[in-house]
Amino acid sequence: MLVVAIFLVFAVLVLQFGSYTQPVIIILTIPFALIGTIFGYVVLNLPFSFPTAIGIISLTGIMVNNAIVMVDTMNERRREGWDVRHAAALGASDRLRPIVTTSITTVIGLIPLALSDAKWFPLCMVIIFGLMSATLIALLVVPGLYLQLTPNVSKEREASA
Repeated sequence: MLVVAIFLVFAVLVLQFGSYTQPVIIILTIPFALIGTIFGYVVLNLPFSFPTAIGIISLTGIMVNNAIVMVDTMNERRREGWDVRHAAALGASDRLRPIVTTSITTVIGLIPLALSDAKWFPLCMVIIFGLMSATLIALLVVPGLYLQLTPNVSKEREASA
């Protein structure tokens, strides 16, 4: 079922971006979230449970959303006439503060919930650890993948073709 869900998300992203490579960039942010989740669960010695699975699904949605916003900003810079290298750098720098701010506020908001009741603890820890690692890694990797996977076609070449 997870594979079907990822494929459907990928299909919607292909339709939105009109490209196969940009949805790949977005989908590749999901494993970065799992790195932090696994690390946090090993450090805290937590078992995998149903709330953990729900937290992973939530975390996946958050990370896909962050990547979509970043890639869309980079595409916007490309439409303004910037080359791929500058569009990736500007898109990442433009989205740095909003993505980091929302991640920090999410983590801070989940701490009281995690401490309030034991049933919420696994779900919150998935999101907290996954979001911390994925935000830091994705802010570096998404621009790099965008730079590597997006063709550098200038507007002059598009107009002459």
